[in-house]
Amino acid sequence: MKFVQHSVRLPLTLSKALQRAAQARETSTYALLQQCVRVGIASLSDDQTAPQLTAEIAQEIGALAARLAHVERLTERTLFVACAAYTYARAAAGPSADQSKLTQAIQDAFTRQIKLAGDS
Repeated sequence: MKFVQHSVRLPLTLSKALQRAAQARETSTYALLQQCVRVGIASLSDDQTAPQLTAEIAQEIGALAARLAHVERLTERTLFVACAAYTYARAAAGPSADQSKLTQAIQDAFTRQIKLAGDS
């Protein structure tokens, strides 16, 4: 394949958007610009790249869904640890309680916080 060099002038806002998109995809600005040109020309020429583009969009949505699920798990775990710390601190201030009562109090506090967050 033989390459031809072209100079492209972009408005500053479009250049910044391209740089942010390249960083989000962990690729170079030039590689993303080449991809944008390919997809743009294909869309103008009604090329049969729509299934490929659809697959790429679906892949990106899947990656976002996986990241969102990971963040949800981390947030839920953080909330659980905070409830455990709160319950142990309450138990340390008063008479000592057995482990099963503390565990139940942790679960109760966790359930209350989940309900308050609207995720029940």
